[in-house]
Amino acid sequence: MLDTHAHILWNLDDGSKNLDMSVQMLQIAAGNETKTIFATPHVIEKAAKPSWVEIKEKTQRLQQLALEEQIDITLYPGAEVQMNWELLPELGEEGAYCLNGGSYLLVELPAAEIPAYADEFWYELELKGITPILAHPERYQKLNENPDLILLWRRRGILMQCNSGSFTGMFGSSVCENAKALLNKGLVDLLGSDGHRSEGRNTDMSKAAAVIKQLVGEEKLRQITETNPQTILKNQQIELKQPKVLLEDKPKSFWQKLFGK
Repeated sequence: MLDTHAHILWNLDDGSKNLDMSVQMLQIAAGNETKTIFATPHVIEKAAKPSWVEIKEKTQRLQQLALEEQIDITLYPGAEVQMNWELLPELGEEGAYCLNGGSYLLVELPAAEIPAYADEFWYELELKGITPILAHPERYQKLNENPDLILLWRRRGILMQCNSGSFTGMFGSSVCENAKALLNKGLVDLLGSDGHRSEGRNTDMSKAAAVIKQLVGEEKLRQITETNPQTILKNQQIELKQPKVLLEDKPKSFWQKLFGK
């Protein structure tokens, strides 16, 4: 499996606290069938953020340690960039903050709001030739209150990455049901551990993989954990599935209609 979202680089954000923990996180991933990890530290504010150079250097150093420790993991640099207008000028410049320096960018919404400029933000990324990946859409309360945005953003070509812990109940039953609903509608393109540490919220995606396989089958599991991430590494285009729901036909419970809950 390929993990497209992990806070495995030490002392950059609220993820790994030190180099030893980063190595432990690698060992956990490798011991649970993960072969590749995108290192995606938070990039939240222009004034206080890791540089793209630092992210790449730490990814390379951790890769070297993995080789020395005989941990069968390949690492690639990336970032989880918050939707922040001030960050736009730097995004994608010579591949900055994109997954493996390509054209795919992992973007998270602010925790408590959907910015009024969200559509403009996506448009500006498109102008830069960047394909956005929305991190863990199942976890945003404001997005769950406005499910039509998922369809609108999907039609703009935005990919969706769900967290492995969402499928195992780590973030609560509501988030779990949201993740399963997105999966059943074909709106999960990538799976990430969103691992932050070596205990608890770690880099083990195997339990979620078992749930996903049971729900939608091995072929779909392979698509979101192998095929699509490999396509990102090749910097090629991922073909998106569009749900067959019309925004104009909003029933009294649109979320239920959209995701069959």
